[in-house]
Amino acid sequence: MKTIVLSALALAGLVVCASAQSLRPGDVKIDKIIPSLQKTPEYQITGGQAKRFKNAEWLEVEVEFQTVPEIIDELTFSYKLLINKQLLVGDVTHVEIPKGREHYSVAYVAPRGLEAVMKGKQMNMAALEGIWIEVSKQGQVIAKDGTQKNAPVPNVPQIQGRVLNKSLTPFALLYWDRYEALKPTR
Repeated sequence: MKTIVLSALALAGLVVCASAQSLRPGDVKIDKIIPSLQKTPEYQITGGQAKRFKNAEWLEVEVEFQTVPEIIDELTFSYKLLINKQLLVGDVTHVEIPKGREHYSVAYVAPRGLEAVMKGKQMNMAALEGIWIEVSKQGQVIAKDGTQKNAPVPNVPQIQGRVLNKSLTPFALLYWDRYEALKPTR
């Protein structure tokens, strides 16, 4: 009886250790970083009053990546965007990422956020001076890449709160199956 209990405890310990196993560099690889300007999506409503609005542009930064482990419970993508000499930063956390290619993460900067960093000028892709992406799990960096190959992130003040995950934008309902699931926020 004692042997069965000890064996069961040892097996449970192995399972816990295996599930807490950390990732290694190379377990996640960033394939592409694709920035673009996207118009605010339009939805039609029934009932209620239709309101006029200006269809503005959002900065979208899409990251294509691949994974090696069978499943990764959680990954955090840290986005750093240098726009008009200002560094906008924000994190997007995904959950339950299966093994394979063609996984996508995405982050946005809202039209008003772009107006603020552009100081009233029209946003264009030339104002986007660089993008740096770090992928981490529990603080351990697993992968990183950027549009400025081998260039370090500039040492300028960071602006938090302007890089948004998809659920905080009007794009939340779109392309649901394209992007990896977001970690729920409270």
